[in-house]
Amino acid sequence: MNLSRTLPIKRAAHVYLVRDRHLLLVEERMDDGSIFYGLPGGKANPGETLADAAARQVLVETGLTVSNLQFVSLLEGELLTGTRNECYANFARFTAQFHGELDPTDPEVVGVKWVPFEQTEGLMRYGPPPECEERNPLIWLPTRDFVAGTPRAYYPI
Repeated sequence: MNLSRTLPIKRAAHVYLVRDRHLLLVEERMDDGSIFYGLPGGKANPGETLADAAARQVLVETGLTVSNLQFVSLLEGELLTGTRNECYANFARFTAQFHGELDPTDPEVVGVKWVPFEQTEGLMRYGPPPECEERNPLIWLPTRDFVAGTPRAYYPI
């Protein structure tokens, strides 16, 4: 039996931007036409730190410039096992100060919305297609905890 295998590594970072107990979420259209709400942020480029990726992605997805990023949590482990998108994930979550005007330039972003903390979990969608990591409940667990004021530093996937 072969106990070793190689998985692609996916590195991404997202930022909790908070204003008056509202969390900033981006709206993206999925391949099936549905709207997905997510945190601003995204994949890191090769050689890019997770903090730099977070700042770059927030700017393009929201138009906001972030500074003073503070680490909140890391999600790590195998994700989407058995699908064509199977990977080993390193997903960082930060908070940050921000300034600027909401003006997304990412063509995949169809809107940006300040959502009251108590409504955030109701926008989290789980379910098909299984190859979308955004719809995996484990991805949203740190956000649920952050909004509740009980974030952990590490979340094994």
